[in-house]
Amino acid sequence: MTLRTSREVMAWQPPTGWRELSGEQRHAYLERHGIRIPLRPADWEEMDHDQRMAYLGWSSRAMSDTPEARAAKEREYRKDLRAWNVLMGWWILCLLVGLGIIWGTGALSEGIGLRIGVTLFAGVGYTMAIFIPMLISRPSPPRT
Repeated sequence: MTLRTSREVMAWQPPTGWRELSGEQRHAYLERHGIRIPLRPADWEEMDHDQRMAYLGWSSRAMSDTPEARAAKEREYRKDLRAWNVLMGWWILCLLVGLGIIWGTGALSEGIGLRIGVTLFAGVGYTMAIFIPMLISRPSPPRT
């Protein structure tokens, strides 16, 4: 059974449990039932851009969204999140060391006002230069 047009292909419903099948099992199922999903359906030229993108997204999800691929994405996310946490921890440690030098030593013995000023400057500077960009760049979990 060769599905020729994009409507025929996208109307085909994968069987129950399709998400749990590996890539090899999916290809074996399609072989066994004689189903061929074309890269470019017969009506490719008549499709507009949005329809083409919808078709490519559908075929990608149907064939590539395997448990192995999802596990690999999850491992990559965990690795990126761990690295992000370590980097954020180092930035916080550097800030605390700097504040410890200011408040714990006699480095700024001129007065409490100067210490408070330097502390506010360091806090605002770190927030604008480090914390906000780091929060924006935090890895997001993979979509399932």
